[in-house]
Amino acid sequence: MDRQQDDQAGRTVLPRSVLALPPAVRLWTGVVTAVLCALVLWRFGWSPATPAFLALPVFAVVLGVVDLRTRLLPNALLLPFGVCALALFSVASLVSGEWDRLVGAIVGGLAMFALYLVLALVSPGGLGMGDVKLAGVLGLYGGYAGVNAWAVTVLGGFILGALIGVFLLLAQKASRRSVFPFGPPMIVACLAGVMIFA
Repeated sequence: MDRQQDDQAGRTVLPRSVLALPPAVRLWTGVVTAVLCALVLWRFGWSPATPAFLALPVFAVVLGVVDLRTRLLPNALLLPFGVCALALFSVASLVSGEWDRLVGAIVGGLAMFALYLVLALVSPGGLGMGDVKLAGVLGLYGGYAGVNAWAVTVLGGFILGALIGVFLLLAQKASRRSVFPFGPPMIVACLAGVMIFA
């Protein structure tokens, strides 16, 4: 899909795609979110950055489900996700005094956004602007968690995406021209990087 369609759909798809989810999908979305939030609390305890890290599974799981079902990442979720993450990381740095981490988050977010934007412009049929905007938000998390977490967030998404694509091709579930939702691999890579290296 082109970038204009992605933007237009981002403003209108949320009510249909989220509210129309089957009950079983909504149930499992809630279960997965709760489990990931519990893992975040187990990993980080009650630290200044915990609220920001809790926001990651809360927003990311819903975004992943929406992307899988609609091939879209709506602005109605992406924009609050980004604002929430930046605000919570700012508060965490204010409380902890670790301003270098906030700088790392901002640099990481901008760098990942720029990388995905270039890729989307070079190959318009591959990545949409929803992926680009999601990259900017996930880059905040990777950057705040450190260089290793940021590297996993960036590279892990491409590696997971490639592996999924190869598997689907070998299983004859897709063709070379098929468009895959790239949000879920990006989200999984970010969660892994943050949980391991933060």
